[in-house]
Amino acid sequence: MSRPIPLFAASLLAAAFAGSAWAAPRSLEYRVVHPTYGDIGTYTNLVERVGDDTEVTSDLRIAVRLLGIVVYRQEARRSERWQGQRLVAFDGVTVTNGERLQVHGEAREGGFAVTTSAGTVMAPASVHPSNPWSAMVLDTDVMMSTRTGQILPVHVSGGETKPVAIAGSTLRLRQYEIDSDKRQFVWLDDSGTPIAFRTAEDGTLIDFILLRRQEVAANGRG
Repeated sequence: MSRPIPLFAASLLAAAFAGSAWAAPRSLEYRVVHPTYGDIGTYTNLVERVGDDTEVTSDLRIAVRLLGIVVYRQEARRSERWQGQRLVAFDGVTVTNGERLQVHGEAREGGFAVTTSAGTVMAPASVHPSNPWSAMVLDTDVMMSTRTGQILPVHVSGGETKPVAIAGSTLRLRQYEIDSDKRQFVWLDDSGTPIAFRTAEDGTLIDFILLRRQEVAANGRG
């Protein structure tokens, strides 16, 4: 996979979002790739739409092994509820090496309330979570960390279609960059499906590369 490439153009987001309107629930499963340890786990988004409402369920399973011994483990289960392009509810639990972080969010009049162990803070109603399951999620200037609940201003740029090397193949993808306290990258195909994305964890670039996408039965939620 090539190194950092940009990520958002407002003029492209609406078209990409329209193209990704799925008639059935869709599962997007990603390989999680560390630059030193290789494949370290999986990340899955299950997206279900009913009319103007969308529910996204995310599962993360990471284990880093050294000489056969797990030296780092992180697992997470998160859910998002959307009405149109507005986030109306979020719940997430992330367990890292036994340490549990819980985040709850809900739309309130004039904003979005995010509650963690540190208390409750109000974010703008336009806040979006840092889970790029759709091009629409990138259309914001404020994001909430799905792991910690931290609210950060972001600047999204890019959107140009360029050749990108991913998992041994070269694809023409829309490339976006998100700048906040760290740089993140997202690559979308013409339908608006995230083919890959990249985030920095403790200074290390971690890649999420689409392994499979499939429609699932309505009762097949994880």
